[in-house]
Amino acid sequence: MFQERKEYRKKFNAVGQLNVGGETLQFNCYDVSVKGAMVELLPGQLLATVDDFEKLLVEDRRAEVFIEELMLAGEVNIVWVREERGRILTGLEFETVVHDADKLWLKRRGYRKTEPFTAELFVDKERLHVEGINRSTKGLCVRMPAPHPAVKVNAPVKLQIREFGLVALGKVVWVKEKTGAVLVGLQIISIG
Repeated sequence: MFQERKEYRKKFNAVGQLNVGGETLQFNCYDVSVKGAMVELLPGQLLATVDDFEKLLVEDRRAEVFIEELMLAGEVNIVWVREERGRILTGLEFETVVHDADKLWLKRRGYRKTEPFTAELFVDKERLHVEGINRSTKGLCVRMPAPHPAVKVNAPVKLQIREFGLVALGKVVWVKEKTGAVLVGLQIISIG
């Protein structure tokens, strides 16, 4: 007799990171399937209790995930959250996930989303309009139409991305000139 059941879930222990609500949280992963995973989140500064998560989930269920042992990175939906024996457990449903993220993670330690956006950089009292290429919780890559003398490695930068509601302080990490444009890597130091 056929019996309906959930998809196969592999039980194992691995650690990872979940970027949710502007905070990067560490987690322990206990089981994973092709559709999602169950993880135990370690409390953060902003998201420290199940109540904090439930309030956030009313507004937004999206997050970014990275499980180094599986070389898995991408976007997830938080399906549920509950407290069990003093631990915060949550169910994640995979949306856009790379299952062999070896090349993606060779040089960086967090998921980087490729998505166009516009931003303003304030460097040495200069206001520069730039085009965003990709972003992560710790930085972003932008394109400028031409080189600017104030944009150099280790230069402090204030950045504003209106479409994300982000105002932050950062620094220039690298500058690469390409034909017809200049690519700039920015590290976010503090969000204000």
